[in-house]
Amino acid sequence: MIRNRRGAWRRSTHRRAALALVLLGLVGGLLTPLSPAGAASGPAINLSPYSGDVGTSVKVSGTGFPRRVAGSIKFNSATVGAFSTNRRGSFSATFTVPNVLPGIAEVKASGGGLSATASFSVTAPLTEPDALVDPDALHRRVRAELAVFTSWLEKNGASGFIGEVGWPNSMPADMDRWNGLAEAWYRDAEAAGLLVTAWSTGEWWPNAHDASIYVNSGASLDTPRPQAPVVEGQPTAMLRGVNAAGGEFGTPGSTQATSSFSNINPGTYDTNWHYDSQASFNYLASRGITTIRVPFRWERIQPTLGGALDEAELQRLSGAVARAKQAGLGVILDVHNYGAYYLHDGQQGVRRAIGTPEVTIAHFSDLWRRLSARLKGSSGILAYGLMNEPVNMPSVGARTPAQVWEQASQEALSAIRANGDSKMVLVSGYLWSPTWRWSTVHPQAWITDTLNSFRYEAHHYFDRNRSGRYAYTYDDEVADAISKGY
Repeated sequence: MIRNRRGAWRRSTHRRAALALVLLGLVGGLLTPLSPAGAASGPAINLSPYSGDVGTSVKVSGTGFPRRVAGSIKFNSATVGAFSTNRRGSFSATFTVPNVLPGIAEVKASGGGLSATASFSVTAPLTEPDALVDPDALHRRVRAELAVFTSWLEKNGASGFIGEVGWPNSMPADMDRWNGLAEAWYRDAEAAGLLVTAWSTGEWWPNAHDASIYVNSGASLDTPRPQAPVVEGQPTAMLRGVNAAGGEFGTPGSTQATSSFSNINPGTYDTNWHYDSQASFNYLASRGITTIRVPFRWERIQPTLGGALDEAELQRLSGAVARAKQAGLGVILDVHNYGAYYLHDGQQGVRRAIGTPEVTIAHFSDLWRRLSARLKGSSGILAYGLMNEPVNMPSVGARTPAQVWEQASQEALSAIRANGDSKMVLVSGYLWSPTWRWSTVHPQAWITDTLNSFRYEAHHYFDRNRSGRYAYTYDDEVADAISKGY
């Protein structure tokens, strides 16, 4: 969790300085030349109020921006809010003054390639700065859920990765508050040293999806959605990652028992699944994105358990890595199989979980032994994601499903290291990898790595059932959090 330093500032110490700074801000405003009547004006923003203590809620009104674009609001160098312009190029948004020293700060609104600035005078910091971090019960719930994971990491001396985090863009009236919640979440993630890839984008990812961060008007990604400024505004490269979905498409749901999809019937590339183009990866890099998580399916990369990798799919996957590297993006490869493999039984694909007689732990470690042998020399790969959201695995003897997954993930990592492969390995938690019940599912850390080059992977969505479907408004979610005691 972020622990703000409780400063020993006393308002009386800064009263004269604050007043002088306010006056300076007023004079600066008076000295700003006015545009001639009728002249075309560029973007501009107004603040209300124009001065106040840390924790003050400030309304930003903007005009003269491009129509229907997403943008961000910065307070000095810190991103404090986001906005979307209307058809007239105007917007209204709010932000909370962050915990900074008294003085004149620059507020900058940027969107559609244009920006405008205004001055805000900070008169004094709060005595209790923690109060501005949790403005409502939903903030308290979400931050507490992340803290379950980060506290567990700290206790076990381990590092973490959030492979998926997402919040909705389909409720314009609530967008500022959802983005404000995400900003608070990212501050905690930064304090815990987490690697993060937000969910989601991709050339085949639906433009209308709640969690779309970037969308395309043509063949490749070219347009940011309202969540984008939050991701782009993060101060460290480890936080500016996104999922580039598509390689896992054309497959059944996480726990579906049977499917027409299987190792024998994987579908057709560029009809059922797809990896993004150079143009899209270049666009993501141009937006400040540093890392992409690229999902793919076990059945397509290894159609025979324990057998050779499929060369065509391996080349497609390697091509995506090469394109991302050319754009300057690091790649996390993600086996997006939910702890199972759809094995053809002569008629259809049947979900066979790791740990069953049909799909053994040895089969899983063999997959990673073969992948590592072929990919360890690729400098474009930042990390291997062993398995996305393992779930519905069996008990084996006295071992629980979570313990079966712990054994399977350890053996997969050991197989990678046996190849002389030093790449980072990302190890998901069992039962959909949730932050909020991490310590219950996994009371103890379980991975041993001679290189100590691994991170535990969790996922986090902010709605009440943590599904990422966001069926309720922000106020509904606040009320639900209050009912649960937050």
